[in-house]
Amino acid sequence: MLKAILRALSEREDLLLRVAVAFPLLWAGLSQITNPTDWVGFVPPWLASIVDAEAFLGIHSFFNLIIGVGLLLGFWRIIFSGLATASLASIVIFYGVDDITFRDVGLAIVALVLFLRALKSHWQFNVIKHTP
Repeated sequence: MLKAILRALSEREDLLLRVAVAFPLLWAGLSQITNPTDWVGFVPPWLASIVDAEAFLGIHSFFNLIIGVGLLLGFWRIIFSGLATASLASIVIFYGVDDITFRDVGLAIVALVLFLRALKSHWQFNVIKHTP
């Protein structure tokens, strides 16, 4: 029984990784829309001095939702996994290190793995497709 469950899960690795990255993006995106005051403090002060923090959150939440949905649906994997990697890495780079940095670093690495898998799959497909 356990062996069958593990086999079924291993056959869906890509889906599990996509859900692992998409879920927090979707959660944050929805939460930023419904409770923007809970998220305003996460906008870096230097960025808030350039643009309105709530306006930034509106754009960022939309971006998170689009990336999350794209990852779940599984199309344009190179684009959506690349955007997820860049988005999650930018949080660490531009916001800095705090008590939840471990989450952002872990998710950024998972998104990077998805990106590399998508590149590899695309490259292998094109090599096979163009081989005489």
